Amino acid sequence: MKSALSLILWLIVLGVKSQSIDVLKQRLEVSDDQERPGIENNIAEAYFVNKKFKKATEYAKQAIVHAKSTKNRSEELRGLINAGNASKKQKKYNRAVGFFENSLSLATEAKNSTLVSYAYESMGYCFSSLKKYNQAIVSYQKALSSSAKKGTKKAAVYAQIAYCNFAISELKEAIEYYEKANDVYARYPSPGPQSLMLVNLGKVYAQYGDFNKAIDRLNMARAIAEKNGFDNTVKKVNSVIESIERNKANKSDQLTDFDHDAIDQTEKYIHNIERAHGKSLKEIENLSVENQIKELKLLNQQNELILKEQQAEAQKQDLARQKLKSAKTEAELKQVEAENAQNAAELKQAEAESARTLAWLVAVGLASTLMLALVIMYIRNNKNLKQKNDQIASQNKELDKKNTNITDSINYARKIQDALLASNRGLSHSFSDHFILNRPRDIVSGDFSWCDINEKDSVIALADCTGHGVPGALMSVLAISSLEKIVKQLGTRSPTEILKQLNDDLYSLFGSDDTVSGKELNKTTVKDGMDIVVINVNHKDNTLDFAGSRNSMLRISNGELTELKGSKTHLGHNRKHQEFNYQKIALSKGDLIYLYSDGFYDQKGGENGKKYYPKRFREMLLENETKSMTEQNETYKGVLKTWRNGREQVDDILILGIRI
Repeated sequence: MKSALSLILWLIVLGVKSQSIDVLKQRLEVSDDQERPGIENNIAEAYFVNKKFKKATEYAKQAIVHAKSTKNRSEELRGLINAGNASKKQKKYNRAVGFFENSLSLATEAKNSTLVSYAYESMGYCFSSLKKYNQAIVSYQKALSSSAKKGTKKAAVYAQIAYCNFAISELKEAIEYYEKANDVYARYPSPGPQSLMLVNLGKVYAQYGDFNKAIDRLNMARAIAEKNGFDNTVKKVNSVIESIERNKANKSDQLTDFDHDAIDQTEKYIHNIERAHGKSLKEIENLSVENQIKELKLLNQQNELILKEQQAEAQKQDLARQKLKSAKTEAELKQVEAENAQNAAELKQAEAESARTLAWLVAVGLASTLMLALVIMYIRNNKNLKQKNDQIASQNKELDKKNTNITDSINYARKIQDALLASNRGLSHSFSDHFILNRPRDIVSGDFSWCDINEKDSVIALADCTGHGVPGALMSVLAISSLEKIVKQLGTRSPTEILKQLNDDLYSLFGSDDTVSGKELNKTTVKDGMDIVVINVNHKDNTLDFAGSRNSMLRISNGELTELKGSKTHLGHNRKHQEFNYQKIALSKGDLIYLYSDGFYDQKGGENGKKYYPKRFREMLLENETKSMTEQNETYKGVLKTWRNGREQVDDILILGIRI
């Protein structure tokens, strides 16, 4: 395929350098639709060589659009790679990821494993630069799965995965991948990268606590560096080794991860031995208290019998002693007395053991009695708790019933509200490529979009009412009712006039300075009504009229994004309010128009729980401008889900997009 990485590099090094940008632009002016994408990619690559990365991105994006329109998959892929590389150089890493992701399907379709691997590796670099190390690891691993990664290139990716694991304190995984890289370098030597990689591996081993392997890998790095004259690397190795020796000397009793792993292995070995010889506690626990007492009583009776037998034996010994007094010889008497002394000692020892056994039995009996008392108390408390739980369960059942009724009512209200909002079906009459992304925070929403479409023009409004849930939904229904009257009944189509009349309607409902017969009415002032933008797209002369109150519209045309801002004053605060920012602009085919509330970029998420912010929101729209509106809708849903990462949605979210 023409857009293979080797071809791109060849064009950059040989073709582009031999042509000036001015000559390429002259060729572009006289080119036809088929030639345009290739020339625009040449210009993008020329700007890239001259380190003008913003211009490179601009022409690469034009190449993507024109290649797409002519179904030139080769130049579209080339443009995506060029745009991704230029964005990466500008440190616009999120935007670069978007381009590389889009290039994957084309590279896969072309069976170009080199570009597939290159895209994944580039995404890994971008994620790592954004400190999204887990995503970087996934991308690098996908780059490895391609057959294009061999030799030192494979070792470099292993090293990147190791670095990302080190950054998230996964030291054993970092060591594993650095060692894999070292194995590859052993087969495909590359002294410079290998020596630096071994320095990093030594540092990780040192932090892990395996100082011997740390020194070993650093000595390997020093040997390679000295052999190849890498003086700076030798100095770095010596400095790291000195630092490790100091740390070893100051270690004291503090345990490292390496020490903990060694202890875990020893404890596991001991545990296995104990399991082979120990008695199961479960058998003892399964005995009832009553059976335990029976067993103890039986044991006590056995001990008493043993004691009686020992006492009887002692009496026999006394009789034997008396008989032995008449022994014929002194030697025999001494021998008998020695035997009696031994028997007396054994009897004394037996009595002591019996006393200890009785004391143990008494202690166990007391413990068993206490256990029985606790069981009785537990049963009584359980009975009281059951009564309370039954009462709570009854109350919960009643609450569940009421909650179900309320939820059913709100769900029905959602159906009513949806029937009033702008729909895909309504927009389809005038705009074949469009989307509506509507994500209420609760069941019903304070954000709404509304439209009135005819053959001549289309009036579209999008508003963010005060609050969310039921209060916001009530405000949205009032506003939609007023728009229905102003536009459909009174025939007002000018955005400025629509906002003026809507302001007066809201003021009549919520204002505070109306008087009747010279007396002031007691009305509640609504300090915040809604933020709204209204546009009228004229299908005859291809123009757009805009007016807004505390809300804006975004337009993307030829890769450039512009914002049309509304006035800073709320609707409904003053009667006859006239200050609405009005603009009229000419439209071109392919222009993208976005109306939106602030819910998307106010959503908290990411790694630090911060807002998405308007700047990132605009960059997201620019990165996806070449996609269809349906594809954009799915992309933005995915971005929102990833950004939230399980966090609670903080506000209603609404985006409406149309392509002219």
